[in-house]
Amino acid sequence: MSLYNHALYQITTKALLFKDKRILVLITADGYLDFPGGRVDESERDLPWTEALKREVAEELGEQVSIEIGQTLFVSKRQYDKDEKTNYIAAIFFKCQYISGDIELSDEHANHKWLTLEEIIDNRVKFVSEDERSQLVALFNRTSQ
Repeated sequence: MSLYNHALYQITTKALLFKDKRILVLITADGYLDFPGGRVDESERDLPWTEALKREVAEELGEQVSIEIGQTLFVSKRQYDKDEKTNYIAAIFFKCQYISGDIELSDEHANHKWLTLEEIIDNRVKFVSEDERSQLVALFNRTSQ
């Protein structure tokens, strides 16, 4: 038996998708704020993280949406419970630029909005992950200095 009990994390890629100084947020059916992106599939294990992000953006926003993926901004933690088990996720956030295309949401989200970073980090907004709020606040503090 190992001396260590290593934590297991699924990997997800997320887009902070900018358009005219606003960021696209997705709203879940229960009112939580989320961002475009999702988990890396088994078949994407050997590909760059950005390939999984491209696929997820197309799935969640529609094939016609074009984006440019830039630098990695931060990594945050998420978790969810399923089948009486807690699953842990490491979310890699990329700075992305919206290029074109009409957004057609998948059934994973109920709505979308373009918000400023200030509006996103407002304490009244419910996040899927509070660690993401903390990371966004730190990002905001770095960029506003």
